[in-house]
Amino acid sequence: MLDKTTDPLVPPLPWWPIGVDARLPLLSAGRLQAAILQAFLRQQIEISAFMQRRADQHLQLWEDVLASDYARDGFDLYCGFWRDTFLDYSDEADRLARIATLLAARTARSVCKEQEILTDEMATQMVM
Repeated sequence: MLDKTTDPLVPPLPWWPIGVDARLPLLSAGRLQAAILQAFLRQQIEISAFMQRRADQHLQLWEDVLASDYARDGFDLYCGFWRDTFLDYSDEADRLARIATLLAARTARSVCKEQEILTDEMATQMVM
């Protein structure tokens, strides 16, 4: 039976002791979640920086169009802007894919290393 307390630091669920065998898988799961969160936040930072650059380039386009004397100059600026925009988006998609691949490979190496440690510890316990 649970002891009712008013202490906010006491968990509301009963305390379940974790065995030695469960320690490494739980830590590994926590590290995997941390790696996923790190990848997510890194992608968000990259996307935010990219969108800021694109917004600055869009403002620069309108400043250049308003400063141009002829309609032909404005059309050339507009076409060049969209050409650069498509190139920037494709380059950014490639960059984000490379970052995601790098983080996934790093996480896979970490999980494999932890799996080997867990296997060695389990084998040691079985031998004893």
